[in-house]
Amino acid sequence: MTAQAKTAKVVEDLVDYEGPQLLLLKTNRKFHMLAVAIQREGFESAFFGCEVTEKVFETYFDEIADLNFVFQRAYGKNYYFFDLSSADNGEVALQKASVDDSQKPEYWPQVGFFARSHTSPLHRSKRAGSTKTFKIDGRWGADDFSHFHGKMDDLYSLFGVIERLDPSYTNSAEENHFIRQAIKDRFWQGGGSYGGFYGSLTERSKHTNFAPLEVARIAYASPGEISLRGNKKALTDIANTIQTFDEHWEMLRGAYLNIYGVLRKEKLLSARPTKSFSSVAVRNIIRKNSSDLAIKMGIDKVDELYAVCDSNTLVFSKVVLSIFRRANELYLYYAEGRVQAAD
Repeated sequence: MTAQAKTAKVVEDLVDYEGPQLLLLKTNRKFHMLAVAIQREGFESAFFGCEVTEKVFETYFDEIADLNFVFQRAYGKNYYFFDLSSADNGEVALQKASVDDSQKPEYWPQVGFFARSHTSPLHRSKRAGSTKTFKIDGRWGADDFSHFHGKMDDLYSLFGVIERLDPSYTNSAEENHFIRQAIKDRFWQGGGSYGGFYGSLTERSKHTNFAPLEVARIAYASPGEISLRGNKKALTDIANTIQTFDEHWEMLRGAYLNIYGVLRKEKLLSARPTKSFSSVAVRNIIRKNSSDLAIKMGIDKVDELYAVCDSNTLVFSKVVLSIFRRANELYLYYAEGRVQAAD
């Protein structure tokens, strides 16, 4: 086998808005190649990509790993540039990147971009779901779509798990055990705990009949559209929460800051779950205020959520604050006029 790839044939346009953004190709060495659109002098339509093994390829499309991980596992640690504008019948000539060029951060895909953000149906789950369409305006790049989808997915997975806590759900006891364990496994001392928690919720959904949140369609214009497909109730719950933020943002933010301020004063923001409040009275106030904030944000089954936190007020309050932060980040897209619900 030759030491490096020479050419590659385009197989699928995986992400497309304002033109191709992520391509799947097959190289002359019969390896899969994933390539992202970049800006590079001397190229009209530049792409940066790498060959990957079958194992890494399936890991990515099974959504076990993100695109950044794929690039870290590039076959032979070789990276390539090509100009899509010079393609001949879908075949492009590859230019091997130098070591310095291959490590430039601006060429690499963002951490957290998963296959579920594809606009192509290739290798996607066939589970049925409802579609929610959003009007988008302003300048959107791959990072913007990934961030928007990521925050949507955090809330989507959370709402899905909370819904499955209902005793009428067939496997309610199993779901109760899962989320209780997912919460218990975290120290709730910083960003890693929160990211790991929401990641575990998304992963859990893959093992139930709960439809994953997928990009159904992206059409870029001014305004453009992005359609997300998933569970109808969870999508409706998110839309209702965003509507609540739009109508009562100052009240919600005030409630959040009040809880956050007390935890900071108590030196509990970075404390482990076993740490105690300075008094029972303070703990009870935080329990009540956290429950009130959750209810105002439209969270169902607040008592059940408290129970799966092992009735630990500190952990419960941190979970509620994390929900606010994610909903607030989504709301900012609306407040800035970059997103509007279309249906």
